[in-house]
Amino acid sequence: MNEKVTFLKSNLENQQLVQRIKEHKDNHAFKTLFNKYTPVVCGSIARYHFRFFAIEDLLQEARLVCYQAVLAYDLQSPVSFGKYFQKSLQNHYCSLLRKENAAKRQKEKYAESFEETFETTDCSSTSLSSLQDYPLSILIAQEQLVEASKCLSQLEFEILYLLAVEHLTPEEIAADLDKDIIQITRAVSRCHKKISETISKR
Repeated sequence: MNEKVTFLKSNLENQQLVQRIKEHKDNHAFKTLFNKYTPVVCGSIARYHFRFFAIEDLLQEARLVCYQAVLAYDLQSPVSFGKYFQKSLQNHYCSLLRKENAAKRQKEKYAESFEETFETTDCSSTSLSSLQDYPLSILIAQEQLVEASKCLSQLEFEILYLLAVEHLTPEEIAADLDKDIIQITRAVSRCHKKISETISKR
């Protein structure tokens, strides 16, 4: 009986807080409401085992979900706000987890594509025209291009850019940079190793 009274009292407090937030954009009321559910949020974060999201980022996501839940919640609903928020948070975290897993699979696919490109290419040959299709846009995309620049030397990155983005042949790159073709092939091999290691760590 006491548990039921406590629940009803808590639910009434939640209803009042939700109403204050809805009608007056009361920041203090929102902070109070969210803090009541911090243990629930932390439990959800631990349960979903996110790998690439920082705890603070996940807490901020939960705050946004909580605020959106307040705005969408019907005060006449037979479902308590707590249940409504928990369900909304569960759906949001599931969506984030799917995106995280999709990003992980995409990176793994990029890494495999990268490996296949070099495994099927004779880098000792002076004719590396097949590497014109070296898929930087597929392998790295814009985000990983920035990461790649951190692990490559200036020359390596310039060669990689000319090869993959400008679509120059290795012979054209050698002439453009005034380098021997063997220097270009060795730089490409170093790029292969460094970027593969970078991707495998992410």
